[in-house]
Amino acid sequence: MQVGEDGDPELVPAVVLQACQLLCFPFSLDVDTETLLQVMEAVRDSEIPAHLLQVCWHHLPFSETALPISLLCHLVLSDERVVDQLVRVAAASDRATAFLSAVLLSDCPLLTMDLLALLAHVARACPAHLPFLQKILAGSDSAYQLLTHLLCHQEHPIRAKACSLVGNLLRHGQDFPRVLQSQAALLEHLLGCLADQDKSVRKSASFAVGNAAYQGGSLPRALGKAVPGLVRLLSDPQGRTRCNAASALGNLGRQAAELGDVLIQNRAPHLLLDVACHDSQPAVQEAALIALRSISQQPPIHQVLVSLQAWEKLVALSISDAQPSSCGSPRPSSAHHCRKLIHLLRPTHSA
Repeated sequence: MQVGEDGDPELVPAVVLQACQLLCFPFSLDVDTETLLQVMEAVRDSEIPAHLLQVCWHHLPFSETALPISLLCHLVLSDERVVDQLVRVAAASDRATAFLSAVLLSDCPLLTMDLLALLAHVARACPAHLPFLQKILAGSDSAYQLLTHLLCHQEHPIRAKACSLVGNLLRHGQDFPRVLQSQAALLEHLLGCLADQDKSVRKSASFAVGNAAYQGGSLPRALGKAVPGLVRLLSDPQGRTRCNAASALGNLGRQAAELGDVLIQNRAPHLLLDVACHDSQPAVQEAALIALRSISQQPPIHQVLVSLQAWEKLVALSISDAQPSSCGSPRPSSAHHCRKLIHLLRPTHSA
């Protein structure tokens, strides 16, 4: 700031970049935890994150902002208290929000990815920050064309991070579920990401759709077209994606009873039962069991599960789970959900 006021303006980028390099040192070295906490406290108390953002939109050419934004992203991810400081400064300036929107539209993928990671963390941290985020993403016409553009970006890491941002925007409810439902292009591109060729995009999209399905109101009903894609993801090579898909199907079945027929037509009860009994990862099995507990509350799905002899299969699973695992102990959480589901499906209960 001093160089910009009293010296040669051409020196500003060089000075800022050297200062950023110095600030990066503690995070690139093997620094003990106590020292790193002291460094972060000093950075926060000096309001360096706010100054980093201000210098980007006030003094730096766009091409020189990659390192400051990368450092800013690291600081935000390292300390939750930095988020409030950053949002306070950025939300007070139209130039700041215009700059951030421009970064998201830039032809520098690394810069865009860093900012998307930063914004996703801001969304995750506190629902009070959602108006600030929507100001950046919605555009002057509130059509969310910027966010829609990011969901179909040619770079798959950007599509993945855009899906993660949507998922975090949906965590707190508020009015973003209504936005997603009202913007047909935005919803269409999000659902399209469920079938993306890249595994990280599919994982992030299934997370976002699961959060959307968790919301009340009419949004879950609008997600009926997501069911075929989510069912396919139950056999995805990535365990986290299978877990997200199972959870999303359970959320849809719980929030929108009218989707019961859609779930049955797409064999969701069949495949969830198969995943619950046979998936190689315990976390995925548990997600499938929880989903089955949710959708089995619907009488038609309950009858399908009975016809599949789900009770017998789950009893066999519970006996297997009661045996010590490779870690030396049974899985109590999965066992709990399995017992609850057995209770719901046992012949005397259904009679």
